[in-house]
Amino acid sequence: MFWKIVTLAVLIAFAWWRLRQFLRERRLRNLGEPVPEPRGIRPISILAAAMLVAYGGYLLWVVASQAFSTFGSGM
Repeated sequence: MFWKIVTLAVLIAFAWWRLRQFLRERRLRNLGEPVPEPRGIRPISILAAAMLVAYGGYLLWVVASQAFSTFGSGM
């Protein structure tokens, strides 16, 4: 349950950050000012990589703990 809450919080924070960025860029366009071009790695790529690492690590931890509990009881 904890991971679901953390994931939801991260997704909401990311959506809020993107909405603020979109509104800022729209305001700059309406004022006729240049919008700075994004550089570097895209934020969604960083978020996706972080979630893959977190859930991949969690999956490996669950599988390892189940394997050790299954095969470790006979030793």
